[in-house]
Amino acid sequence: MIWTIRLGSGRVLRSLGELGFDVTLGDCVRRLRTRGYLSGSDEERGDELNEAFRDDEVEAVFCVTGGYGTPRMLPYVDYQLVKSKPKVFLGYSDITALHIALNEKSGMVTFHGPVITDMGSEFTEYTERCFLRATATAEPLGEITNPVDGPIIKTITDGEARGKLIGGNISLMAATMGTPYEIDTKGKILFVEEVDDPPYLIDRNLTNLWLAGKLHDAAGIIVGEILRSKPREDEASLSVWEMLRDRIGSLGKPAVYGFCCGHGTHRLTLPIGVEARLDATHGKLWIEESATVP
Repeated sequence: MIWTIRLGSGRVLRSLGELGFDVTLGDCVRRLRTRGYLSGSDEERGDELNEAFRDDEVEAVFCVTGGYGTPRMLPYVDYQLVKSKPKVFLGYSDITALHIALNEKSGMVTFHGPVITDMGSEFTEYTERCFLRATATAEPLGEITNPVDGPIIKTITDGEARGKLIGGNISLMAATMGTPYEIDTKGKILFVEEVDDPPYLIDRNLTNLWLAGKLHDAAGIIVGEILRSKPREDEASLSVWEMLRDRIGSLGKPAVYGFCCGHGTHRLTLPIGVEARLDATHGKLWIEESATVP
């Protein structure tokens, strides 16, 4: 299948072409970080996303990078338009804000997976295979597994859970609290990931979600990779594992730690908004519903 991609990066256009994609660059991509850490005004970037969904020749929207800026776009997205013209939407990290909003406001399945800047020399065979399988397969994905050289999945709390899959970056989810785009975790399997934050800051954001009832509401919890999380020099700190056992293990919900959904060497593409089943006792996850756009 050939998709036209509205957002892309010149560094990897050749790689995308080799994968069979016909790429069209959005105007804001050409202005990447020309407005400080942004590539245009909030309204311009929101309008460009709307145009990508409005354009019938565009079959998928792939985000260039994470960083910072997507929460600022949320008021300018036309969620009714998106609902009427669902398409493959791919990204992670800062893109979490858009995943949550598109899922909550438009009911659209989106894909938590690699951004365009990942699709170069560091695009591992596992990441590529998962990305293509998730976004182009009509059948449910079935069991999701880490690569043989990936992290070992650890059980935080035994048990099984079923529900719609939802989640993304911890700090971005915490940032939705108290807004019209607040994440809904009730009866869902929540997955979380983080990078570069010390344990106390991850604890703070998880506690924010805990206090808001978002961790309690979830049917089960998947913690992806927590990378480069180190305490400050000479600072007393819990380890990441101790913090997760304390903050998530105390809930009594089926929960695991270690799936490759995040900033690691290998990156799963997970469909957000489809039925999933978690066996936390044995560290297994299944996607039981088709994720692709009809």
